[in-house]
Amino acid sequence: MRRIWLLAAFSLALEAGAGELYRWVDEDGRVHFSDRPPVEAKAESLDGQLKPINSADATRKIDFPDSSRAQQIERDYVQRRQAQEARDLHQRQIACNQARRQLEILKGRVYFVDADGNQTTISERERAEKASALDALIHRHCS
Repeated sequence: MRRIWLLAAFSLALEAGAGELYRWVDEDGRVHFSDRPPVEAKAESLDGQLKPINSADATRKIDFPDSSRAQQIERDYVQRRQAQEARDLHQRQIACNQARRQLEILKGRVYFVDADGNQTTISERERAEKASALDALIHRHCS
């Protein structure tokens, strides 16, 4: 007996959730919605016209109606990325060439000119440290 009551309650719950939806406008121009049609007015059935509220549409990937548009967007992205990589490589090559020239300079006698135009020299130890640091930088970034 208990199972029959549970089965009846379950079937009523299913019917309540699967009912139709009606829309009508009253004499004052107000729009009403209900799961039962009104007695005093003609109602429009909205069954099958509404999407479920709890659908997962927002998390789905958007499909472009024209797949060629999506392919064009992908091609443009790849071209921009390749152009940026080419610019980065060019800048890195310029920096490496400058570092190599500075390293060649540091291998000989070195003197610096300050803001006033006076020559200043560095010790052999300072020159060797600068050359070593520059050589490590070249090996790390230019090889």
